[in-house]
Amino acid sequence: MIKKFSLIIILFASLFIFSGCSDISSHNIENYYYVVAIGIDKIDGSENISLSVQIATTSGDSSSDSSQSTESKIYTTEALNLTSGISVFDNYLSKKLNFSHCSAVIFSEDIAKEGINSYITTLANNSEIRPTCKIIISNTTAVKALECISNSDETFSSKLYEFLVDSADYTGYSINPQIIDFLYEMNLEFPSPVATYAMITDDILQNVGIAVFDGDKFVANLDVLDSLAYSFITNNINICTISITDPFYPDKYIDLSLSPKKNTKIKIDLVNGYPYIQIDMNFECSINSMNDYFNYESTENIKILEDAANKYIEEICLNFLYKISQEYNLDICNFKNIISSKYLTLDEYNKINWPSIYKYSTFKVNVETSIEYSGLLSSE
Repeated sequence: MIKKFSLIIILFASLFIFSGCSDISSHNIENYYYVVAIGIDKIDGSENISLSVQIATTSGDSSSDSSQSTESKIYTTEALNLTSGISVFDNYLSKKLNFSHCSAVIFSEDIAKEGINSYITTLANNSEIRPTCKIIISNTTAVKALECISNSDETFSSKLYEFLVDSADYTGYSINPQIIDFLYEMNLEFPSPVATYAMITDDILQNVGIAVFDGDKFVANLDVLDSLAYSFITNNINICTISITDPFYPDKYIDLSLSPKKNTKIKIDLVNGYPYIQIDMNFECSINSMNDYFNYESTENIKILEDAANKYIEEICLNFLYKISQEYNLDICNFKNIISSKYLTLDEYNKINWPSIYKYSTFKVNVETSIEYSGLLSSE
């Protein structure tokens, strides 16, 4: 009986051992090309797409893990759709593509205007694609954007794409959209999805604002000041620098380092059937640069400077709010979520017809900044 029991244990152990060994070679990193970015372009006069994948490699070794790479290769193929394009690559490349290190998906403006629902859905359903993968819209072709990154003087790494959008945390001039957020918002009436808008300038790919979508279709790009306002309103900023006109010498500028003191507060009421949206912001500032011909240590002068900063922030926020509401009728700040919380049932909320009245919104922005003197700056 003991011998029989021992034999059963040995058999079970053998099953686990050999099942692991039988497939171990197929999961070796040397059998994969690790994709760090995907580019999707439209082909004029064709229903097919141009699919590009950027693969990171170490010098002299094309099979190494992408996260520590120093070089990259770009492969491009024409395909009917994303799935068939990946199949083409897997068929003629010497190694299978692996997307577990993919940091960004870049779409050209042309293809984004036609709609990217099918591509986002396909990628989101790929178990290797991380939910944090970034969505970037390029003002030129996606493959040119990939080439621009490859040809940069920076040591190549998948982290380059993370740096491209993560600057949102300390500049406010960009946003940090992820594929999981885009997929969720794409299937809602509000808020409208947004993505990073990138532009090639002097052979450098730069994050220059927000790509705004109506459903899955790209409709417009907003500039860096709009992106800054969006970050203020949606509480998506840690610190940034703004340049305001010197209130004492209008031909000069003062740089202020700005960070939220409190979360932005938003209140929405219906006045005569239309939204009245009040936004309250509170910031603390420090002076980064100052002119040496005026005493900014004066309490009175600091108050004048704070008022100038308040006015500047209010103006860029109002310009942004009226642009997205009146020109595009897109609720990218998700005001709908705030107004809908006032109603107990969906039927009560639907009676106000938010999609129709939102574009007639009136906005009031109140900003309060407090400039803290560090003692390091003086007028001497």
